[in-house]
Amino acid sequence: MSHLINHLRRSCHSIEAWTAYQLLTLRMSPAGLALAAIISAAATLPLLYAHQTLLAAFFVMLYRLLSIFSGRVSKAMGHVDVRQRYLRPLMEIILILSVSGGLSLYQPERLFLPSLALVIVTLVFDFERRLMALLQEFQEVLVRTGRVERLVGMATGSVGRTILLIAACYQPAWFFWSGPGFAAVCLIVLIWHLISNYRQLGMHSGDSRSVVGVETPEPGTSSVTNPQG
Repeated sequence: MSHLINHLRRSCHSIEAWTAYQLLTLRMSPAGLALAAIISAAATLPLLYAHQTLLAAFFVMLYRLLSIFSGRVSKAMGHVDVRQRYLRPLMEIILILSVSGGLSLYQPERLFLPSLALVIVTLVFDFERRLMALLQEFQEVLVRTGRVERLVGMATGSVGRTILLIAACYQPAWFFWSGPGFAAVCLIVLIWHLISNYRQLGMHSGDSRSVVGVETPEPGTSSVTNPQG
């Protein structure tokens, strides 16, 4: 099973790399692809308000593809991915707000509270994850993730979120249960992250204090002082 998953992953990476090369030949810029992704995300709100559920699901899928290829083209051009890292949270927020707002307008009396719960939990979840990534980069903390952590990250990250939003646009009635269910899973993972990351940062801070507290003697001096000498 793991061999099949690795084979599919390599195949997807090959297809993404080939598509990114074709976009480069067409002189498509990463910023243009990111802008097109934002427009695709924002288009889901009026489409859901007009009950065009199939088109809304298509635009969610189009947003995810444009977001992926924006990063791929940026890497293929040799650019530092700083602007992509800056725009990606904004793009995700626009997608979540547009789909949630469209679902609330589609059926306000039934889907407003599930949409609100999904927006609040996912925003806090993304904020904690990106804050931890910045702290790890700043303090040079190396974290090794196992298979379970990677699966949880996929389920609560862009893969699981895309599946949820496509299904919600295609069948908004399912969102009454799937939206709060996904938010509950993200909330449980968020609490787990808060506890484990807090402990990890505390251990790293303790190691840093112990290293700083050791004084290194200067050359030509002794590290042991004799009060009677």
